[in-house]
Amino acid sequence: MLFQEGRRVLRLQYQGQEPFSLDLLKGAERLRILTYSASEALVRELALEGEVEVVMGAFRPAASLSDLGTLQGLLIEELRGELQAPERLAPVLERMRQGKLRILLSRYRSHAKLFLVEKGGRRYALFGSANLSQQALARPFEKGGQLELLALVEDEEGFRQLEALYNALREESDPLRPEHLERKRLEPEDLPLLQEAMRRSVVLEVPKEVPKAYLVELAPTRMSQPLRALEEHVRIKGGFLRIGPEHVKLVRAMRKEEAEEDPLPLLSPTEEGLRLGEEIQPYLEPKDPGVAEDARTMTAFLEGYLSGDFLHEEEAREQVRDYFVLWCWFWAAPQMGYLLKRAHLEGYPPHAYPLYALVYGKANTGKSTFLRLLSRSVTGAEVRMFPGAELSQELLRRIHRSEVGLVAVVDDVSAEDVGRKVERVLKGLYDVPLPYNPTPVALSLNSSQSYAPPDEVKKRALLVKAMATLDTTRPDIMHRAYTRAQNLYLALGNRLYRAYLPLLLEKLKDEVDWLKASSEALVEVLGKALGEVPPWASPLDYSDLSREYLERVRSKVEEMLRQHGNARQVQGDLLILPLGKDAKRYAKELPGWLAVEARGDLLILSRKGLRKLGLERGTGPWEWLARLWRS
Repeated sequence: MLFQEGRRVLRLQYQGQEPFSLDLLKGAERLRILTYSASEALVRELALEGEVEVVMGAFRPAASLSDLGTLQGLLIEELRGELQAPERLAPVLERMRQGKLRILLSRYRSHAKLFLVEKGGRRYALFGSANLSQQALARPFEKGGQLELLALVEDEEGFRQLEALYNALREESDPLRPEHLERKRLEPEDLPLLQEAMRRSVVLEVPKEVPKAYLVELAPTRMSQPLRALEEHVRIKGGFLRIGPEHVKLVRAMRKEEAEEDPLPLLSPTEEGLRLGEEIQPYLEPKDPGVAEDARTMTAFLEGYLSGDFLHEEEAREQVRDYFVLWCWFWAAPQMGYLLKRAHLEGYPPHAYPLYALVYGKANTGKSTFLRLLSRSVTGAEVRMFPGAELSQELLRRIHRSEVGLVAVVDDVSAEDVGRKVERVLKGLYDVPLPYNPTPVALSLNSSQSYAPPDEVKKRALLVKAMATLDTTRPDIMHRAYTRAQNLYLALGNRLYRAYLPLLLEKLKDEVDWLKASSEALVEVLGKALGEVPPWASPLDYSDLSREYLERVRSKVEEMLRQHGNARQVQGDLLILPLGKDAKRYAKELPGWLAVEARGDLLILSRKGLRKLGLERGTGPWEWLARLWRS
């Protein structure tokens, strides 16, 4: 195995120094890199010419087979997060399919950084502290770059020694394939480690001793759980274990059984308590054991956005506020069908009772993670999320008619599918009173920063835009945030929900505003359980959402008028603004009563809509005299 003789020291002789430039790496016929983290922009730039191979070292020792699977899953998620945009992903996939770019995931714990360069008949190596990242190699130190040390080895013997080290680590690595980055959802058997085991038996070294910090740092994920079960079928002999094709087949069989036994659980409130399947769990009081622990867990997740790990403080505060509204909706949503039926019978506006929540925005904002947490907070257990690849009108209709009493979550949905598959089904839920209590649906869209929901969806769904993103240039922050979220998830039960639910049901007897009833019940139970209410949790009503939405629209249009107002044209009741390529985006994003259409580079706004926002000056004689006096 690698480094059986322990750590090595390379003896070097100082011969001077020179400024570092990426030209040392660019244009190489062959470039091999050992790194701990990588910037996708730098990988794409270096892969434009020649042949590039990158071995990603594990950021911590793997204490077991399931730990190693979790590590590989997290690393793939990170890479996919950086390559969400098609213009980033396409060139990387093309170079991988051409064999010009190879990425491997090390099974061996490594923090080394090494660059082996073959260029213009020369062979030289660079090693030191610098990862393959913009911050380490491309950004000037005075503009936020990091202090790094790099040594240049130009003699042939030194190059061969470092090449031997690289090759030894490469032998302990598993290749990443294009489908790992293309697929929206990976299953455990898709992990590079198990794909390699399908081809040939893989021998893994099991550490005799792992620092205690590492034993608790990495929490289990959906990738690691089947591997943990597999460990019972793999023998450890002499500190090593072997996995082969028969073990991969076993993982597939176990996952198939789990999927067949994993329908959405049936939930319904009764007088005695919450019915979960065949079991009735009693309602709780805020001071009962476990309620405060669940309250701290849920609030800790939202407080994490305010910890400094997420970029843009203002966006982080807005996101916490919006996620609190999503929380209120998610817990009240199982009653939404009954409220909608009551609205039809008693003459309330049916569109005020959303059966859908649409969560969209930037990547790395915790959209899917928070929805997964909310599902567990209701059941106290893992709940299956439907992958976006399975989304269809038939699936949605089947979900609605299932009447399971729990929000069904569809993850990684494309923006196009909302218009093609969701809109028609959604509209049909509001036409007449339904003979059943429809199961509500939450949709988590994939990276969709510029997405604008269709008008019919805006009218009927709760819209939550997530814009506070993790700093993806900092692997330590990414790992810390992922691990923290997973630990919170595993610690969560449904005790807080069981204290909240009887309060909600009592309030809904007389209250027609679901958000007012839900937020008041949630604030009350949080206050009693924790002794105080978080500053971002306050009672709301549905009209507050409309006011906040109008204020955001107003601010956006005000900024447009400030930037482009001098070039505007007025034609009757229309205002025409030249916005260039942004015209179509704003035409979709702004409400229909304000944005009439986009004609090429021109955005057509309704002056009546502008007056509704207080942004269109009046045209009566008194307004004319006031303008004359001001002039």
